[in-house]
Amino acid sequence: MKTRTYLAAIILTVLIPLLALSAWGLTLLLQKEKEARLSNVEEKARFIALSIDKQLASSEGALRVIGQTEPMSQEDFLSLYSLMRQTLTSSESWAVLYDMEGRMLMHTHHPYGTVFDEGPNPWVSSAIALQKPSVSDLREGRAGKWKVVSVNLPVRTASGRQYLLSHTFHVSHITRLLHSVDLPGTWVVGVFGTDGISIARNLREKEFVGTRVVPALYEASRAQTSGRIRNLTRDGFWAYNTFTHTTRADWTVAIAAPIEEINSPARTATVIAALVLAVAFGGAILGIVVFARRITGSFNLTLAAAKSLEQGKIPAVEASGVVEADALQRALRDAGMKIEAENQARQALEREREQLLRSEREARRAAENQNSAKDEFLAMLAHELRNPLAPIAAAAHMLKLPGRSEATLQRTGEIITRQVEHLKSLIHDLLDVSRVTRGLVSIEQARVEIGAVVKGAAEQVEPLMLSRRHAFRLDVRTPHAVVSGDQNRLIQVVTNLLANAAKYTPEGGNIVLAVDVRGQDLVLSVTDNGIGIDPELLPQVFDLFKQARRSADRSQGGLGLGLALVRSIMALHGGQVEVHSDGIGKGACFTLSLPLSPPAPSSAPSSTPSSASLPQSSAQAAEAGAPPDDTGVRAEPVRLMVVDDNVDAARMLANLLEAKGHQVTVMADAHNAIRHSQDAPYALYILDIGLPDMDGYELARRLRRASGSKDAVLVALTGYGQVHDRQTAFAAGFDHHFVKPVDIAALDRILASTATAASRPCV
Repeated sequence: MKTRTYLAAIILTVLIPLLALSAWGLTLLLQKEKEARLSNVEEKARFIALSIDKQLASSEGALRVIGQTEPMSQEDFLSLYSLMRQTLTSSESWAVLYDMEGRMLMHTHHPYGTVFDEGPNPWVSSAIALQKPSVSDLREGRAGKWKVVSVNLPVRTASGRQYLLSHTFHVSHITRLLHSVDLPGTWVVGVFGTDGISIARNLREKEFVGTRVVPALYEASRAQTSGRIRNLTRDGFWAYNTFTHTTRADWTVAIAAPIEEINSPARTATVIAALVLAVAFGGAILGIVVFARRITGSFNLTLAAAKSLEQGKIPAVEASGVVEADALQRALRDAGMKIEAENQARQALEREREQLLRSEREARRAAENQNSAKDEFLAMLAHELRNPLAPIAAAAHMLKLPGRSEATLQRTGEIITRQVEHLKSLIHDLLDVSRVTRGLVSIEQARVEIGAVVKGAAEQVEPLMLSRRHAFRLDVRTPHAVVSGDQNRLIQVVTNLLANAAKYTPEGGNIVLAVDVRGQDLVLSVTDNGIGIDPELLPQVFDLFKQARRSADRSQGGLGLGLALVRSIMALHGGQVEVHSDGIGKGACFTLSLPLSPPAPSSAPSSTPSSASLPQSSAQAAEAGAPPDDTGVRAEPVRLMVVDDNVDAARMLANLLEAKGHQVTVMADAHNAIRHSQDAPYALYILDIGLPDMDGYELARRLRRASGSKDAVLVALTGYGQVHDRQTAFAAGFDHHFVKPVDIAALDRILASTATAASRPCV
């Protein structure tokens, strides 16, 4: 068959099913459009029902509050009258008090003391007998002057007598609520009670309020909670009557939408869609006929080009108007020309392959070097971790020996505390270098005087300098020079360089910190007469996993991460760091260069904080030899629970807290913790995150939902200390987050705060 025949077959194959599907789709469109409009009517009805429920709930709540007041309990009717008049009285509503026989005792639209001689109201005794709040259907008001509804609440006074508090509404109050809803003017919305009597209506209310609704609508409302019927309304038009019920009162809210208004827009939309579809189909057929000719012509031109190439000629390109056919002609024309280009490209690929092989060999050597450096670093890390573990293990065995003196226990505790702080310092260094080198740390840009940086760094390394008896000299020629950056991070950089010099300089050595300005840069150098740097190591001294050779005892300590941190932090500040050493035994000089900050406007004084106010991290304090923080906080006894599947760790923490006077319960899983908490909730919970049956986040959420523990203090104790771990913990309901091992001083402060809060009298 020819191309045109195939195109005609394609058209018929596509158009016939498409026409059938379009007809079916238009039918669905008509139905969906109608259902969408009716769903909107249902939403309006539910909105009105919710508005009525809100009004009734507000009235019921007010009645409950009044029913529990002292004037009601003690039958102080004068005070009760004043309270009801202030809270429940408006032009359209009032409060009434009835006795058990149904006699009206007071009416807030009448002065207090008014005597009502209308006799008992028979419906009052029925409302009292319910012994719960109720809402009436439409009834006659006092002396038959009004049509009203009321929210009623039976109350019993201290003397045992029963009364009925009633908040009564004129039907105009409900009618005004119906008028507040945005509805077309021809739609009828009404409310009727369980007896089928109209309570309120937005149209012709004077005519129909107090009369029965259409029987079909009443029967449907009794049969189901919500729904829709099609009926002839009392206003004389056919409508979709959508109804729903209120929850506070068994009233029915019904909206009658004229059938013609619901169906007409849907039919119009469907007709427009059908016309658009018909025009689209016609245009498609015309376009296919026109383009079929062009496609056939393009095929003929392409065939002629192929025959030319077969004959060894370069075919001429004739525009056919079809992009693909023209591209094919150009491809045929270029085929011969590209053969030579492909040969040249093949030779180039061979050369590139050789280059890639050389690069691969170099990359492999670099990877092997890095792997070797990593192995050396892991061995060094293992050594540094075993150093504090050895005295901790020895101290643990010491504690198991009988006959220990108080002094022995004190020294053993100090050893364990000191070595744990050293472990925390190592972990802090590892995490800090990881964050900085991966670009996860941002710096605060501020004007910083270099004198404050030098002072802060010198204060931090002073204990280390004194312990090694170094002669430490400052040569700061421009203390007021200002750079732009993060003062804390700059202090960290200088501190690392000074600590590095102190560690690698034999005792009694000389260390000089010098500061000067050269052109537009500030230059800071740290020079020592220590062990120097091997020339082979010099180019790699700032790399991770690289460190100078040390003696077998590794008396200098540390992980060798400080210089990698220095280079990364300087890069964040737009500066650079260099090192010079004449070789082994000839000392070293580290030089920092930072661009000077432009002068500040004269009206804006420098905001650089003084060095006395600089913060000092615990890791820096530990490395510099500063004693760990001990606040000495003594907490009053607190009843708390520790939940951790590591029973030894949980029991040891419990023993420590019990020794401080607290009452501690230990649980190894979440479900037992929840069960014990339900029996007797605790003031504070310390929760591990990695529990076997349920993670600590879910346990925290459940404790927050439980009535007994919702106000307890929740403390997360985990080995995960990243920022997102803290955010997840606080989102789950934790008040505090600790990374293992727990900071006992900080925990003591939390316990003290918890004890204070528990002892504070409720207001």
